[in-house]
Amino acid sequence: MKISLQSFCFIVLSIFITSCKKSSSQSLKAETKLNVSYGSSALQNMDVYLPANRNSETKVVVFVHGGSFIGGDKSEYSSIVEELVRRNFAVVNINYRLVDASGLQTNPVTHKQSAILIQHQVDDVSSAVDYTIAHADEWQVSKSRIAVAGHSAGATLGLLYSYGNKNTNKVKVVANLAGALDQTFTDIPSYHLLPSYILEMGYRYTGFEVSVANEQHYKAISPLYVANPNQKIPTLTIFPENNVVGDFPKQGRVTFDAFTVKLNQLGVPNKFVQIAGADHSFTKVGNIQLVFVELLAYLNANL
Repeated sequence: MKISLQSFCFIVLSIFITSCKKSSSQSLKAETKLNVSYGSSALQNMDVYLPANRNSETKVVVFVHGGSFIGGDKSEYSSIVEELVRRNFAVVNINYRLVDASGLQTNPVTHKQSAILIQHQVDDVSSAVDYTIAHADEWQVSKSRIAVAGHSAGATLGLLYSYGNKNTNKVKVVANLAGALDQTFTDIPSYHLLPSYILEMGYRYTGFEVSVANEQHYKAISPLYVANPNQKIPTLTIFPENNVVGDFPKQGRVTFDAFTVKLNQLGVPNKFVQIAGADHSFTKVGNIQLVFVELLAYLNANL
């Protein structure tokens, strides 16, 4: 077979370019970018962890911390972040604006509206995802293989974003680690007798008093009701067997089972895992390792 000089030069050039790209990818060192701003608020910042030898196919996990929507910090989840990076995931660990917690512990509880609602926090998750996509080329990671994972309130925010209309095929997988799935109150017998700070938190979360007339605003912050057939995002739910979250109702297995049933009815791919004996924060020895094993397996299978 004869090969012209022009063809030979093209083949050599192609091999050279491919070799250079491969070499460049393999030579990339791990990088950490701390407190990167993705918005105008001081709380809208993220830590970005980029693994060594990454490339345009490197998967990205946006991690959202918990804290009952009123507190918490991204620094609390360093163990999971570090393990994901060791497995060649890029991780974007975010802070977000918080619902006003002032006066919740006074007697009587202070009644006031929060400038930041849960829906604003969902907007922050959206902004963080958009920032990640906009900088994917610069960071040399994938802009299409993105997952959101969160714990407690962070899991709720991740689910609300993933199932919402701002997720236009941006996030492909969502991981729910003990999130609040149903934040409605009015179907609870004598709900008005719940601790006053719980009812006040509901008001601050939504901007609306707890009442039957305002139930739609509480459904709008509940993944159980926000899940829909138009957003069939593969969903991992990890439930700690002893999921007690202060005085908050609807944190038990019944609510989580209802969520699984709802996802199945909607045709949303999902997996439910219970961690035996675990508390809400997975603090018992070995629990967080079990969480990570399940999270890693689900991300590898679906992202």
